[in-house]
Amino acid sequence: MKNFFEVPLFPIPDLVAFPNTIMPLHVFEPRYRAMIEDSVEKDRMIGITNTKKRISTPRENQSIKEALTRNQATYEPSEVFSVGKVQVLEKTKDGRIYVNISLAHRVVLVEETQTLPYRICNCRLLEDERVESASLVQHQQEILELMIAIIEREAPAELAKFDQKAWTTLDPKKFSFEIFKIIRFDPDLMQSLLEMTDPEKRLILIKDTLFGGAGSG
Repeated sequence: MKNFFEVPLFPIPDLVAFPNTIMPLHVFEPRYRAMIEDSVEKDRMIGITNTKKRISTPRENQSIKEALTRNQATYEPSEVFSVGKVQVLEKTKDGRIYVNISLAHRVVLVEETQTLPYRICNCRLLEDERVESASLVQHQQEILELMIAIIEREAPAELAKFDQKAWTTLDPKKFSFEIFKIIRFDPDLMQSLLEMTDPEKRLILIKDTLFGGAGSG
């Protein structure tokens, strides 16, 4: 895979998406419907990005042509986000599209190459640093123990469904992203975790955050 490539951006305020997850989307804005159609036609990945702030608000009562040639609600994207291929699940009679985005990679925004009708950016892959640390597995085990304690306290009926063995056998680096399939933190903290390239520091921050949750109440 090329280190640099163009990615259309789908901004979602306060949502941080991680690699190895599937993001379902209900797409109804004309410009994003166009983005989905173009991405499928060109076999292009889409980026799901958290946002920093709203830059502009949408105008009311726009025609389809205006919606495709003018900014709608426009957000400043976070520079680090996840990207993946589009699978169209359903198209409704009124034009809405239901899709799954299979997120596979973490990237860094390098430069914007298109603004309208939707934003496209040139990006590069963001890889973890090589960390040879025996403590990675220990951090992973401690996180699992904290998760079990929280589930036992908050939703004991769900504990029987928690496959601890499967989570234990995951590579610690992969585990540090996979865990967000079942837990969520504050969006700012999640964004910080996504941007970290030291897997040990990422695991430690997850552990410290969960430790605060396990000890409360």
